[in-house]
Amino acid sequence: MENSSLQHLSKYSSLRALKLCLWGSFPLKPKHLHHLRYLDLSRSRYIKALAEDMSILYNLQTLDLSGCICLCRLPRQMKYMTALRHLYTHGCPKLESMPGDLSKLTALQTLTCFVASSDSNCSNVGELGSLNLGGQLELCHLENVEEAAAKDANLVKKKELTELTLKWSFGSDNIVGEHSSRDDARLLEQLKPHDGLHAIRIHAYGATTFPTWTAMLQNIVAVHLYGCNKLQWFFSGDTNTSFAFANLKMLTLQELVCFERWWEIDNGMQAEVIMFPQLEKLCISHCEKLTAFPGLPTFPNLQNTRIEGCPELTTIVESPKLSVLKMEGRDVQLFQWVAGHMTSLTNLDLHSLVDSTETTSVAAEHGLRELVDGMDKRSDHDFPLTVLVLQNFQLDVTELCSCFVHLQDLSFCRCHALLHWPEKEFEGLVSLRKLTIDQCENLTGYAHASTKPSTSSETSQLLPRLDVLVLRNCGSLVEVFNVPASLTVMEIMYCKKLESISGRRLQQGQSASPIHQGSSSIAEVSSSSSPGDCAENLEKLKIDECHSLKGALHLPSPLKVLNIVNCGGLTSLESRSGELSSLERLILRGCNSLASLPDGLQAYLYVQRLTVRSCPGIKTLPASLHKRLDNIEKKNIDAHYYEDSSRPIPILLKPKTWAYAIRRD
Repeated sequence: MENSSLQHLSKYSSLRALKLCLWGSFPLKPKHLHHLRYLDLSRSRYIKALAEDMSILYNLQTLDLSGCICLCRLPRQMKYMTALRHLYTHGCPKLESMPGDLSKLTALQTLTCFVASSDSNCSNVGELGSLNLGGQLELCHLENVEEAAAKDANLVKKKELTELTLKWSFGSDNIVGEHSSRDDARLLEQLKPHDGLHAIRIHAYGATTFPTWTAMLQNIVAVHLYGCNKLQWFFSGDTNTSFAFANLKMLTLQELVCFERWWEIDNGMQAEVIMFPQLEKLCISHCEKLTAFPGLPTFPNLQNTRIEGCPELTTIVESPKLSVLKMEGRDVQLFQWVAGHMTSLTNLDLHSLVDSTETTSVAAEHGLRELVDGMDKRSDHDFPLTVLVLQNFQLDVTELCSCFVHLQDLSFCRCHALLHWPEKEFEGLVSLRKLTIDQCENLTGYAHASTKPSTSSETSQLLPRLDVLVLRNCGSLVEVFNVPASLTVMEIMYCKKLESISGRRLQQGQSASPIHQGSSSIAEVSSSSSPGDCAENLEKLKIDECHSLKGALHLPSPLKVLNIVNCGGLTSLESRSGELSSLERLILRGCNSLASLPDGLQAYLYVQRLTVRSCPGIKTLPASLHKRLDNIEKKNIDAHYYEDSSRPIPILLKPKTWAYAIRRD
């Protein structure tokens, strides 16, 4: 917001509430805002500091600075803002410290983030001891906090706190004097909150275990641990963990590189206990040494699980309510998880870890066969899966898709065993709305035709409800399959060998027959179709870096967005209706051979954004488009297309110096 547009506000001395999103410093004089009670500057991305005279806003009760990512400093005299009740400073990663004497803000009830500093002129966490804070509290740069100051903060008495975040700086054990894991352990012992806390987050804690109070948080529903690089287990010695986290619903363990097990001493009792009976969401990421889940491998209420970067965690758990699973692991492990939860999963993302030994390959093929056979014995409607992502598989996993009749979103990424369009597997995907294929370098298109006649009685269109098709980085792809009329969005990028986007058109009266890898038969196709024929209901078409796509592109009349970049083989764009009457966005860039565009009385009426750059074959724009240039707000076109337009353009006049490069009429 421009400062000049705010100056009139200085006249309103009775202003009570003000919300601004600024690009620079605060433009108003605080002396004109004596009655201000509420000031929201959240997400003002370029504010670096608040002016010192902001501290004279003696009646201000709420100050929201959250999301001010460049904010470094608060006014040094904030201690005089004694009416302040709510101060929101979370999401300000560059904030260096808190102003001195913060304890004098005795009305303060909310302080979302406190940044500790070693500067004696700034407040230390001990200043919080006398404040009745509630809601969420984040303590940052704890490596700067002394044990005595942590005790003085008196968090255990702050009964209104619901969420507590404790952050050490990553790598602080290497950069701060005598800092050690023992220091962190003693400090955390003094930062004990009240037993009714709902959520705790701990970042970069440097000790090997947690103090015993962490096992006493009976009402805790969320625990998130990040980057605690020395943590080996939750609890040491003979801490009684039989009641730990009974109400926990969310658990995140991320980058705990030394975390081996859940507690130091296994007395055998834990193996008979369901440790997290209420857990609903579990995320374990990059805990390389963790080998097992705690207690009985049963999570009766678990619904959402993400496990990645944990190569030793091979335990398969029982989770009857599991609906969302994102997992990275070896093929056998992945298939076992799917087999155990196939009737509850709705969203599945599997990332295979490359393991090319012959033994593991055979085991993976056996695991896949067992999974598919098990699914074949059940009704297709037993599987509610709607989203499936398959990444990095060396094994052909297309058969895994065929049973999921409710599947709506399917993605293959780096699945190099995908050689041809899996038409047989596509037959069952009658609900699929989006198909994404990315970095499948060996995919070429249809399987080779067989000389045998088709015996299939199948006449239905494959993927009859497909709405979106995305193809990216498929370097060997030559042709797109015969897409259904339901398709409205097609995006094809970096498929350098692609020659056809139209698929194969069946001869009139001939049925479609299934084609599958290395097998029986395909339908005979007509040679009359053009490689550039687009689906008849397409509304968005994006083609980028497809150098082998040549000739004319035949565009449907419903098209609204057309984006073609660096497709040097295309020579013309043609519309089946003669004109593109629905087009709203046209972007053409780097198409060296493109020479003609559609034209017509109704063409380009609704274009709102236009780009035509580096297309030397287009000498002039179509007359209907040229007439509309002045009405198109967002345009980026080469200068010669402005010729005969009513709007003047800059002209170079062979000047002696650049000072005269622009004609000034």
